[in-house]
Amino acid sequence: MTETLAKAAADEGGGFGRTGQRVGLVLGPALSLALQAAGPPDGLSPAAWITVSVLALMVVWWVTDAIPIAATALIPLIALPLLGVETAQEAARPYADPILFLFIGGFMIAVTIERWGLHARLALGIAARLGARPAALIGGFLIATTLISFWISNTATALMLTPIAVGVVAALRDQGYDDPRFGAGLILAIAYAASIGGMATPVGSPTNVIAMGFLSERGVELSFGAWMMLGVPVVLLLSPVLFVLTTAGLRPATRGQGEAGRQALSQALDALGPPSPAERRVLSVFLLVALAWMTRDLLARLPGLERLSDMTIAIAGALALFLLPSGDPARPRLLDWPTAQKIPWSIVLLFGGGLSIAGAMESTGLADWLAGELSPLGGFAPLLVIGALVLVTLAATELMSNVASLTAMLPIVAALAQALGVNPLLLIFPVTIAASLGFMLPIATAPNAIAFATGLPSLKRMLFTGLILNLSGVAAILLVTALLAPHVLGL
Repeated sequence: MTETLAKAAADEGGGFGRTGQRVGLVLGPALSLALQAAGPPDGLSPAAWITVSVLALMVVWWVTDAIPIAATALIPLIALPLLGVETAQEAARPYADPILFLFIGGFMIAVTIERWGLHARLALGIAARLGARPAALIGGFLIATTLISFWISNTATALMLTPIAVGVVAALRDQGYDDPRFGAGLILAIAYAASIGGMATPVGSPTNVIAMGFLSERGVELSFGAWMMLGVPVVLLLSPVLFVLTTAGLRPATRGQGEAGRQALSQALDALGPPSPAERRVLSVFLLVALAWMTRDLLARLPGLERLSDMTIAIAGALALFLLPSGDPARPRLLDWPTAQKIPWSIVLLFGGGLSIAGAMESTGLADWLAGELSPLGGFAPLLVIGALVLVTLAATELMSNVASLTAMLPIVAALAQALGVNPLLLIFPVTIAASLGFMLPIATAPNAIAFATGLPSLKRMLFTGLILNLSGVAAILLVTALLAPHVLGL
């Protein structure tokens, strides 16, 4: 089962199969050459039009997964200097953006938590205490998954909890409780809660880090705490909807059947043994880092900490893990380099490539030209424009990697913000959160693929539940944007 789930996670990406990959491999360059043959529209420089062609190639390859998406992100390093759009130094600079190191530090903390099994202990402890009845079991897994996904990638969280959930389903079935809606609901609760929880913090999803880096490149600051003040309400609005959708229509279980589920969780928790010194030390570092992130604005008022940033906090936490002893002679430090190498370095390249092409759009005047072309939208209410952007991002995320879809959307959204004369945060935050929706199709996200690979939820169940959750997500994003964003962002 674990190998099947891991393969499902690895299969995330474009949903067009090998034929689509072959078509995309040819279509991308063909489209780029066709654009150059057609020539730039009035008011657009040749360099800007070359940038359009490069972006078209990257988007087609991202959508079709013609080559690995991280490899596609390396195109700006070749194309922009050789075609005279930017110097090599200008094209390469975004690949070392400071926000990128927030991502690296956060993920090093996450892999350390995984290394010592702390995430499994926390998840099992929450789920075991919250219920013996089927609905309570789903609620326990939902809460545990959501909280862990605040800090650990949705894929890792789903991979960890799904096999445990399958065991719970089997334990109840052995006791005579064989409601297929329970197995499907439990697995979908984990998959969807993993994506929902990632909306809450900047490090909860790679898309969040990409958006923050994009904003930072443009001198727009969004602190860790400010993000949580907007992201957590979205999570709080969506989680009850997910609970209702995944528990609706469940048959009641007898006391013995419910206790079988609790016993399965307790056995998995007992198998971990007592908390080790390493787990306690990792938890202490994690709590200190999380507290520092949430109170950075206050800490920065202290002498000597005026330049404290979320990035420095993340890297300081990661370095502490390399330095602190674990108490285990076989693994003397809390974190070692072989473990650190397991973080998704490919996302780092993707992050840099997106920022590089976005920087070219600005330096060549393409962003300004787009702003002028989009200026008629200034007559529409901002919330209506935001709703349209959220729906477009959601549709793209169902068919391609959410990281790739957001990377393609950000420059367009920034240009639109300029055309509307609004703070880019007002558009970029909701679009970024929308990139974490995509609940309908197994190919939309890795947690979806993992859930579908278990065979418990049917495609029909996933489509229906995902559609309702997608629509609820759009409503939650618009509600938070309208009511909270102006106050949190100081607009």
